[in-house]
Amino acid sequence: MTSLTCPKISPAVYKPRKPEKTVFFQVIKKYYSTWVKKSEKSDKKILSYVHREFKSFIKCGVLAHGFACVHCFTCQNDFLIAFSCKCRLCPSCSARDMAETAAHIRENVIPQIPARQWVISFPKRIRYYLQTDTIIQKVLRIVANEIKKKVIACSPKASNPEYGAISFIQRFGNTLNLHPHFHFIVVDGIFEKNGDSFNFHEAFFTQDDIADTQDAIEKSVMKLFNRRGWFGNDEVEKMLSYENTGFSLDAKVRIEAWDRDGLERLIRYCARPALASENLRWNGPWLIYRLPKPCHTGKTFIQIEPVEFLDKKIHFIKL
Repeated sequence: MTSLTCPKISPAVYKPRKPEKTVFFQVIKKYYSTWVKKSEKSDKKILSYVHREFKSFIKCGVLAHGFACVHCFTCQNDFLIAFSCKCRLCPSCSARDMAETAAHIRENVIPQIPARQWVISFPKRIRYYLQTDTIIQKVLRIVANEIKKKVIACSPKASNPEYGAISFIQRFGNTLNLHPHFHFIVVDGIFEKNGDSFNFHEAFFTQDDIADTQDAIEKSVMKLFNRRGWFGNDEVEKMLSYENTGFSLDAKVRIEAWDRDGLERLIRYCARPALASENLRWNGPWLIYRLPKPCHTGKTFIQIEPVEFLDKKIHFIKL
């Protein structure tokens, strides 16, 4: 038995979250087998970790699948706390990971210096190739290197300059669509080693600097895809000649050194789960998902079949 101390508010301080009552749990419980059979008929391979994620989620927060007994010495109550699945599919576990990640980075990783968010999204023509981890990691490395070059170039001269950055890979858009893009939280300057300590020199960016970085990313990424044989020389040249290439780099959000709460909110946004389960509702045999914000067409919700919904979720739990 584990002991703890809790505020003496009432005998029922701890309230189980009852995941089996949520729409998300009901969809998986009822339609997962149907989705598997449909995938097998269409010769779509289901990887082993996908089955593992779904099976783990069904057990998450359910006392019948294991629990810990906790005694509080303040209110003298005993509590049964069900084990959690800790999987990417679970909105509850993902939200907890988000909060823990944000708190850890704020307290132990980024010192009290200004930081900037860099967000890069990609044209629809190349998003298909970003579904494999090998390619997405190569593209991530390209983007990180180009941002590093620009940060160093826009900072005061220093010997052996170093910079710090944290990257987040997101595979989803607001409408549950496949939309791989990257978020970077980059310290807004460089470090210079001075004996056993480091001096920080703040960078100064203009909008032209951001545009130049985007151009460099476009050329490097398309060069990679050209070497892989996915786009010919003519196609690459044509795509890069468009006024709007589909690449988009944004670096407007800057967090000041004193704004530690703002930094934690930004990290939470970068590490957020793909699905807000409280926005999911039944509408007869259909599912209604209320969008976090209106999409470009003005829609505030989407209606989707349960099996199609599960099909979309697979893209967001890839390792």
